[in-house]
Amino acid sequence: MSTICVFSDSHGSSENMLRAIEKENPDCVFFLGDGAADIATVAKKHPQLTVYTVRGNCDAHSAAPIILRTTIEDKKFFAAHGHTFDVKNDASFWELRSAALEADAGVVLFGHTHVPFEDKSWSMEILNPGTISNIATPSYGIVRIENGTIYTELKTLNKS
Repeated sequence: MSTICVFSDSHGSSENMLRAIEKENPDCVFFLGDGAADIATVAKKHPQLTVYTVRGNCDAHSAAPIILRTTIEDKKFFAAHGHTFDVKNDASFWELRSAALEADAGVVLFGHTHVPFEDKSWSMEILNPGTISNIATPSYGIVRIENGTIYTELKTLNKS
């Protein structure tokens, strides 16, 4: 079984990610952009964690990719910040879903909107963890892979 924390849009706040990691004890972390320095702080404090990162529209100097494809426990993941797929203006997420389908992904992770979203249609799990910053109620996602089945969940943190 794998437990994966999914964060996005920290915008200068690594503290909430650190709190969530302490609470969830994940096997790895996905960071979906807009806070490259924040996830670097998290990675430094938790060197045992594998950290998958994509670049957001506010991460101009980041070397992270715009799109990340990886496989965990035989499940294909497709991760993107979302700005290049116009997720703020396309409520159906058509461009993002199409790209993920083309990549044969079972799990699609994106951010950018600051609004948590979860969908289990199109034979894939789609998860936007919202924002882990203190801009609003900090939120994040959990992906669990158990006996070959993918489970997703949205969670919130109390503001610190």
